Amino acid sequence: MRPFHLAFPVNDLIETELFYVNVLGCSIGRRTKRSINFNFHGHQIVAHLVTSMPDQTDNGRVDGKTVPPFHFGLVMEYTQWHSFRDELVLKEIEFRLKPHIRYPGKVGEQATMFLTDPSGNAIEFKSFKDDDRLFATLEGEEHTAGGGVL
Repeated sequence: MRPFHLAFPVNDLIETELFYVNVLGCSIGRRTKRSINFNFHGHQIVAHLVTSMPDQTDNGRVDGKTVPPFHFGLVMEYTQWHSFRDELVLKEIEFRLKPHIRYPGKVGEQATMFLTDPSGNAIEFKSFKDDDRLFATLEGEEHTAGGGVL
């Protein structure tokens, strides 16, 4: 699989660098006065300095929990997710949505947690015991696009 690229807005490059390097363990690639490239577990994410952040207060509901509709993240190996969760707890990081198991006992069962970066961007870290379940649908669900059933 090829690495993905994601660009996202931030309002402070120094705080952003400290968070992504010291909390999430990213390394830094290229940087300019207005952006920083991070190695996000083999993927390229780029923080772009903006004069004002977009409104990120709208929240959706997933499995009874409030989940920000705009977020990005990483699907981790199951034991890696648990080790990372333990590291974050030891660092006393505040979770936007505490680590928990979503859809327990169902096809889409997953471990998940959300963090918020210093600019308010939501980041999800999730894991499946069985990676083949990443794109599995929940029983009885229909997914549509353009009016057709997928």
